[in-house]
Amino acid sequence: MSRFLYYLILINMLTNMVAITPRFLIAGNKTGSVAALIPALIIGMVLTYYLVRLFSFFPEQGLPEILKKNTPKWIATPLLLLFSLTWYFVGLSILIIYVAIIFRFLTPEMSIYTIILAFVLVTTFGIFMASRNILYMSEIILLIVVPFILFVQIKGYFSPNLDWDYIRVAIMHINHLPNYTSFSTSLFIVLGAANLVIFNRCFAKLKKPSGKSMVLLSFICTYILLTTYFLPLGFGGFDSLENVVFPWITTSDSMRMKFGIVERIVFFFVGAFLALGVINITINWHVSIHLLSSVIHFNRFKVRSVNLTFPIFISIFWIIAFILTRRITINDLFRSAALFDDILLPIILFLLFGSLLLAKRRGAATKCPKSQK
Repeated sequence: MSRFLYYLILINMLTNMVAITPRFLIAGNKTGSVAALIPALIIGMVLTYYLVRLFSFFPEQGLPEILKKNTPKWIATPLLLLFSLTWYFVGLSILIIYVAIIFRFLTPEMSIYTIILAFVLVTTFGIFMASRNILYMSEIILLIVVPFILFVQIKGYFSPNLDWDYIRVAIMHINHLPNYTSFSTSLFIVLGAANLVIFNRCFAKLKKPSGKSMVLLSFICTYILLTTYFLPLGFGGFDSLENVVFPWITTSDSMRMKFGIVERIVFFFVGAFLALGVINITINWHVSIHLLSSVIHFNRFKVRSVNLTFPIFISIFWIIAFILTRRITINDLFRSAALFDDILLPIILFLLFGSLLLAKRRGAATKCPKSQK
């Protein structure tokens, strides 16, 4: 597989590592979270394999081109609109989470509108970039950020403050049936390959996943998902983390660099994940705006031959973001995310795979030569 495909999956996993996933997993620690991790990883890897394989049949084509070419308009249009809204909601939830993290832990006296405006300036520039340039930017950010995140995780595992008894107790709850919310939220974070709906345009020859690449990807996803769940429990235990909104922020604040320039790791930790959050929002909204513009395009809205479709859509995106980020609470967001993972995610996956299979069948049918009499 291309290294850029790994980047899409890694960014989705690492961003949600401190956002929504840990709270859902810890909330179900006594009702089947451990048992839910195993099927989520297996099903996630199977879905990733077949998703990449399906997109490999359509080189340099995004989902809009695939559906418009191989399916009727009455199928393609509502699907593209639904997928666009889905990717927008995912990016919006990440924005609200990271604005809340910055406001609580870094700049509590700063206006929340100033924080949102900072995101506006950075992510808007990224959204208008070419898809391939976003992949290059993702590579640079990951090369800078991932070594520090690994350092924090390894330091956490070897920390004397880590209580392995809490982790052993958590593992003992594997006898429970899988918790569905824990399963769905774990499945969501390993499906970063779904961003191929637009980024497949950048792959002229997307190779089918090999056995070695899938083993490597499975190992990476297993490590990240297990660390996301078990390491905060090892530091905070069960009872103290029940009411913690951001378990990983609390975990990183439990570690110190005795001889570092700044002793508290949490400041560097939040900064690293802030960079990942920005690129994640950029990717999701880049996908969303391209899906939306493939259905709704204002040909007459031009200024000096520059079409204004993208600026109009991004303005709407940010107006909604400003309103909701200010009004919605973190608990409301978590409830919405739970509903998304439990109900909408299976529907989206079914529609995505169904549309690709339909396009593949119709595309293969049109290439078959007509039988001669």
